[in-house]
Amino acid sequence: MKKLTEWITLVMEISLVEGLCEIVVETPEEALALYEKGRETLRTNGRNLSSRCSSMYSVNIERSLQEDGGQDQQYYRSSLRLFDLAGGARKGDLNGASPLVKVLEHIESGANPGNRLLPLLLMDSLKGQGSTVLLYCIHPQGLLDEETPCALALAQHVRGLVTRIVPRQCGQWCPQGAAREIREKIRELRIKMVSQECEEGDTRRLEELIHALQVVKDQDWEKRREQSKEIEEYQARSSLVGMPSYTTDLQGEAKRLTLLQSQLREEMEAHMREGKVSVERSQERLGKIQQLREALREEEGRLTDAKRESDISVHGTDQGDNGSAQLSEVELEYTKAQDRRKRLMEEHHILIQEELEKMERDLGTEKADGLEGELLQMGNERQILVLQLEALRREKLEAERDLESQHCRHAQQLHTVKEESLQVFRVFRQVFEEQREMVEDRYRTLLLEAIQDAVYLSAQNQQLQADNKQLHTALAELKDALSVRANHPGGGNDPNGRG
Repeated sequence: MKKLTEWITLVMEISLVEGLCEIVVETPEEALALYEKGRETLRTNGRNLSSRCSSMYSVNIERSLQEDGGQDQQYYRSSLRLFDLAGGARKGDLNGASPLVKVLEHIESGANPGNRLLPLLLMDSLKGQGSTVLLYCIHPQGLLDEETPCALALAQHVRGLVTRIVPRQCGQWCPQGAAREIREKIRELRIKMVSQECEEGDTRRLEELIHALQVVKDQDWEKRREQSKEIEEYQARSSLVGMPSYTTDLQGEAKRLTLLQSQLREEMEAHMREGKVSVERSQERLGKIQQLREALREEEGRLTDAKRESDISVHGTDQGDNGSAQLSEVELEYTKAQDRRKRLMEEHHILIQEELEKMERDLGTEKADGLEGELLQMGNERQILVLQLEALRREKLEAERDLESQHCRHAQQLHTVKEESLQVFRVFRQVFEEQREMVEDRYRTLLLEAIQDAVYLSAQNQQLQADNKQLHTALAELKDALSVRANHPGGGNDPNGRG
């Protein structure tokens, strides 16, 4: 059972956080480049919060202990962990206490850090099988307060911890053997649950074992290389395309904003429920509230700026593209209609000119005189007039069609302009609503700050009143003692009252 627990702990350390995976590297240069890339990503995404975020970078090295490629492969595994811990060396620090302080408290009390990853790995690094090096950076302003003594005391405390290194026992594990034992434990738990002898934590234990079994199955080196290749290809495509979509960024910003709001609300409610506490505890709680409030203000400003910039850029681009497209299309249609009418007029002019020439040829050929010649000329002129009327009718129909087409197009443009105007008003209203919500949030934040200050001042006032009361009591006792001593100056020399 102990061996299985060690394997499961090792597996959970391999999996680290749900959604993350290992990247296979071949050289130390690749590992260093990956570390620098992670630090840059933390600075970019965390921005002003990166200085208050703890991080860990782990390099895991595995070597096969069997050359024949047997069924059960034994591996020797070693790890290099780099912790970058934020916070101060004391609990009352306004930036929060370092995770190292809490881990040392767990080690002293023998408490279990639970399922939290960073304390679990820190405790394993400080008390497990390995060597530990601590580099503590002290800022110059820390020399003026109690930060430096606390930091030195913390470093001395860490120095006193003892680790053991057993080269032939630590880091050896077999994925196939671990999978078999995990399956056996899952089978035992299922039998226990079917027989209605289930305890309170068996369901969660079964879930952890199933997750650990899946992680063990994914520890094949070929599978890990394929996953690393897919990750590299995805990162290459992302770098070519650019930053992630604006919708994803907004969703992430909104989630972080909601999380910070809920955390701030919980801290405020907890602070109000606690009532009168010690000054150190009150300062620690107020420091956390101040951090959450600053982070919330930064997230709100970043989210508002991102929304406004995106709305302006998207709306301006769409409006410019639509306007230029509509203008070019209108000009093209007008030019085409004008060319059609011009060609039709030219065709009619040529046809009428040919009829006139034909009439002149007919009159010159027949050479009719008198009434017969006049009738022949009138008949030819009548044909030419009918042809002219037909040409005018066709030109009129063509002009009417062009006019109707232009009317429809202008109506469509008017509708488009109306829609764009409504869209502008909607964007303006949305910006106005966002500004109103921002003002409301600002006033709500001011109200929370006022409540927080009132609670803090009330606690301070109660503390001062209690101290004042104690001082008055001590002063009264001192006055009584002095009065008794003044009334009986020699009472302590002669019990019979003689000097």
